Amino acid sequence: MSAPPENSEAADPAASPLARVAGVFGSPALTFASIARRPGWVLPIAISTLLSIAATAAILPRIDFDMAVRERLAAKGVTMPEEKVEQIIDAQKRFSGFGYVWALLANTVIALILATVFWVSLKAFGWDLAFRQSFGVTSHALLPYIGTSMLLILFVTRLDLVNPNDLGDLTRSNLGFLVDRSANPVLHSLASSLDIFTLWVLALLVIGFSIAANAPRKRAAAVIVGLWGLYVLGKAGVAALF
Repeated sequence: MSAPPENSEAADPAASPLARVAGVFGSPALTFASIARRPGWVLPIAISTLLSIAATAAILPRIDFDMAVRERLAAKGVTMPEEKVEQIIDAQKRFSGFGYVWALLANTVIALILATVFWVSLKAFGWDLAFRQSFGVTSHALLPYIGTSMLLILFVTRLDLVNPNDLGDLTRSNLGFLVDRSANPVLHSLASSLDIFTLWVLALLVIGFSIAANAPRKRAAAVIVGLWGLYVLGKAGVAALF
């Protein structure tokens, strides 16, 4: 008599979406091996999106549009009549509701863009990787960023007003708060890139893609960290220009 078919979830303890979300934090290698076999992305995107919306709901009512607009104009050396400045501030307030639209779409859009970049880059090295695997790995590897949303909610709700330009330094999860943003924007940009959640995400991406593409972990790290380094330098270049 043949043995009964083995239960798929028993054979793969990380098969369920919830187990994968938990496994990203507890057993990433086992989890990404499961994702490589049967890619999925819905639950991590949904969790990240819900927390982004919650963070947006906490931040928007406390945004100091007056300070943000005046600081931006001063940084550019622009002077204009007070009436015109007030019009810009009012326009910013009217369109602030689109922040909820971005919160709804951002995690999906960012995960798709990053998954495409990683997929194209790794395929260029001849590694065997399907796009759905890339998207599954990326969407799960980005989960540590929910920590940023949680910290923003925690700190912002203690404030009456917040300058949106200061949000990146508010959580103290990166070194940006040690550098004056106005005095040295390039160094501030570089320091803010050294973020504990970003480093965690990079580590997960390396683990996930090395497993999904069946590639040596050091080579996967070289590609992924190299792409991140280019992004950091590009961001610093934009800060230098603007």
